[in-house]
Amino acid sequence: MHSRRLEFEGVVDVGLIVIAHFKNPAWTYARDFLKDVLGLRKRCIVPLSTYFGAYIIMTRYLKIDRKEVATALVTTLSIDSPAFYENIPRYIAVEAIKTSEGLNISSWDGYLVELARSLNMKMIYTIDEELKRRSKDFNVINPIPSDVMREYHEYVAKRIKAKAK
Repeated sequence: MHSRRLEFEGVVDVGLIVIAHFKNPAWTYARDFLKDVLGLRKRCIVPLSTYFGAYIIMTRYLKIDRKEVATALVTTLSIDSPAFYENIPRYIAVEAIKTSEGLNISSWDGYLVELARSLNMKMIYTIDEELKRRSKDFNVINPIPSDVMREYHEYVAKRIKAKAK
């Protein structure tokens, strides 16, 4: 198992999973990135727990139909890829909470940092700019161009406003 871990270089955050699973201005970038990860052309792991977070974000906050979300996420989860990471050891959870407190970041971001650290990875792929500012020990990368991210954030703001009416 140890040699398998060494072949990976980064961890994928939930935001990219969300964007890859519904039509939006950044969809093709996130979809292609995820295809590269699951096809091992990009050597990253995807914690399976990101799919739970994606479901919550997509249904609760983005107000996307639950059936549509479930179908999209289950379709991707049906892919047999060694990039899916299933293990959340207790010691990583403990360190994640400590890191979250120390860096003043969310517990999820603390988990990503500690998972990457425990697996000797130096990259975290995310759309989270706050994590980039706070985590100096890792190369925090958004694979989506900044102009496309601006379009995405505008799109989401309009979507949330429209669904609130």
